[in-house]
Amino acid sequence: MSFTQSTLLPSQDALLQRLLHLSTYGQQLMVLTGEDGAGKTTLVTAVLNELEQYSSALVMCPKHCDSAEIRRKVLVQLLNDPVFDDEIPLPECLLSVSDALPEQSCIVLDDAHWLPLEIWAECIVLSQMTLPGKSIKLLMTAPAEFFTQLAEQLPESLLEQVLAIQIDPLEQAEREGLYYTLLSRSEQQPFTPRDIVKNRLELQQGTPQEVVDLLNLSLNGEPDVAPKKSKLKVIISLAIIALLILLANWLLLGTASSQQLQVAQKVEFAISAEEHFAQDDSFVANYGAKLLSEHKFIDVDAAVVELEEHQQQAIEQQNVNKSIVQSQALAVNTYAAVATARFKDTKPAMESNKAPKSEAIKQVVVAKPETDTQAVESALRPKRGYTLQLASVKQLASLNNMLQLLDGIPDVQVARYKQRWVVLNGQFESRQVAQQYAANLVAKTGISEPWIRAWKNLGEYQLQETVATREIQ
Repeated sequence: MSFTQSTLLPSQDALLQRLLHLSTYGQQLMVLTGEDGAGKTTLVTAVLNELEQYSSALVMCPKHCDSAEIRRKVLVQLLNDPVFDDEIPLPECLLSVSDALPEQSCIVLDDAHWLPLEIWAECIVLSQMTLPGKSIKLLMTAPAEFFTQLAEQLPESLLEQVLAIQIDPLEQAEREGLYYTLLSRSEQQPFTPRDIVKNRLELQQGTPQEVVDLLNLSLNGEPDVAPKKSKLKVIISLAIIALLILLANWLLLGTASSQQLQVAQKVEFAISAEEHFAQDDSFVANYGAKLLSEHKFIDVDAAVVELEEHQQQAIEQQNVNKSIVQSQALAVNTYAAVATARFKDTKPAMESNKAPKSEAIKQVVVAKPETDTQAVESALRPKRGYTLQLASVKQLASLNNMLQLLDGIPDVQVARYKQRWVVLNGQFESRQVAQQYAANLVAKTGISEPWIRAWKNLGEYQLQETVATREIQ
């Protein structure tokens, strides 16, 4: 029993309507993200079925595919004339054959995490191209973890051209509804109590594929497992192998021992007895000097003195480090209140050139120690609900521009994630409330559509109390 596109849940239908709206009016490269089995392929197939007026090109990306293969699969579905060069990038190729293109085209690349980064770059450029009388929409699917890593590699100018749409886990009610809907279609009645089904569904991560697997387990039971090999046969086989290895080692060692014995029994005289007695004692002296020349002698007294000097330097360096740490802690305690005030009113302080020199020094104050920041961040970060991710930038200038644009908007927070600054806004109990607030915020400020994020997925984001005075290194 397979999960088909005819079984769309309410949350999936709402996401489908959003994809259709963005496909019609959006100008960005859409990337549908979610866990394995979340229904990405089902949703993009449903989008193509709804866009009947579009000429579609659907490519299921295989593993270890090259760029020419993907270009060829796309162009064959869009062009009636099979004459084209798959070594040319997609934007350049489609521009050269724009007259043969349909008026409205939709390109869908499923499992795009197998694609080379070269195709990703071509798709971003293609989504921003404008051909006379032509419309090209692009939709890709990828796991959320892969897209996060890709977003870290993209520059800010290209990242703004990509719109990520995440598939959230199914609610408990939708899981139960999907389970019993598929059960009624199977025309079977397995003896599985409702309480057991409910408990098993609660333990899942919330993907439709998990619900289908649970139903298959209820209908067909555990899959047949190949019989295990007898332990006695395994033990006997291992014993035989060990005996063979020991025998081979014994034979090799015996051969090596006999060769060493022959070499040891062979005596070679470097000088005859008569020549030895004929020479004077200078022979012994020269031989001893030759042996001692290959060795290096150490002055024990000098080594002891050098070791004591190194220990004294280490003790002095440790005292210097302690004094530096104490002075930094004192600086933090003295100017913590001033730094917080400067964070709330950064723009007036930058515009005024008449501030005393002492005031300028107080603005560049190191934040609180890391342990205090982590404690405050753990207390401030919500455990449940959703928030809006408004921007993700690397430059402080971009961060300040975004904060000025949001002047007067309540609940604006700044977080740090690896090498980027992230601007967050609001705390919402449900996605519906977050979507309504996002629509009003876009209409009021004119910013791009925010990304609705669940707080539980932002564990690595570090909320900031103050604006940093330098770039992230």
